[in-house]
Amino acid sequence: MISLTTLIIAGAITLCLLLVSLALPNPITWLMTLAMGAVWLFILLPKYQGEQQAVQQGVVIQAAVQEVRQWSRKQSDTYIDFYEIIAVAPNPNSGEMYTFVSPPMRDNPQPYLGNTVAVTVVWSNPKAYVMDLSFLPFKVP
Repeated sequence: MISLTTLIIAGAITLCLLLVSLALPNPITWLMTLAMGAVWLFILLPKYQGEQQAVQQGVVIQAAVQEVRQWSRKQSDTYIDFYEIIAVAPNPNSGEMYTFVSPPMRDNPQPYLGNTVAVTVVWSNPKAYVMDLSFLPFKVP
């Protein structure tokens, strides 16, 4: 979940970049400001609003765990493994199947998973969902 703190920090960084762009007008500073502003406006803010909508108006469902996806990312000279839980559930209104993806985590959740996982979803906006990962013994960012 994206926290309000993350949203505020990203907004503060965007404002700092705007001030730098005004103080040191250069195409690079303006491009950096526009890029960060776009990330904040089109990615972080809608994700935060969708998660808040799911928490406030969503219904809790049991989604079937389809798989645990593993992928690696290179950091310095080493590769770090990340895992995501992929779960599916049908929309009760249309019968259409929706896929829910957990946030990436560094520890493998497979040993702690059952056949289903709780997901809070708003069916009028299925992209607004929050997967309940409180059963995991480790912290998920």
